Amino acid sequence: MLSILGIAGAGTPALACSIGSGIPEDDLAEGYRQSSHVFVARLIRYRKVAPPAGGTYMRVEADYELVEAIKGRPAAHGVLFESDPYSPLPGHAPGPACGPWLVHGENVGTLALVMADDDGAVDARHLRVRPFSRRLSAPEQGMDEGLEIILRLHEQSASPKTR
Repeated sequence: MLSILGIAGAGTPALACSIGSGIPEDDLAEGYRQSSHVFVARLIRYRKVAPPAGGTYMRVEADYELVEAIKGRPAAHGVLFESDPYSPLPGHAPGPACGPWLVHGENVGTLALVMADDDGAVDARHLRVRPFSRRLSAPEQGMDEGLEIILRLHEQSASPKTR
């Protein structure tokens, strides 16, 4: 786990969104608790795909390479996905502009702190990105504050309770 301390730099701010408390520590803690998988990954490819049957929004996907698993057992190589409310199918109004927005072309090649859930409709290698996932910037900029919070939460949840 400590190996990721040296590779993750300062985070970049997320796009405006109406979710969360506005308190990063609380939001990251909630994201950590609600996610099946928390990990650091390198995003390697991006694409838009048609929505699943009955869906109203295009889907954006990014292939990833696992750098370090923090919680859960994400695949070494897999696919992250989100809905793209900016690209609804004809006849549907755009959705609310709210989401992690981790999956887009500008993030290809970057490291990301990913909080995600399995999507049983596809397979175990496809993970739905959850809110508060974020891009990590270059390692030379120092340790990312959000990643520090997640690692602290993970260590607290993994250590035996003392009385």
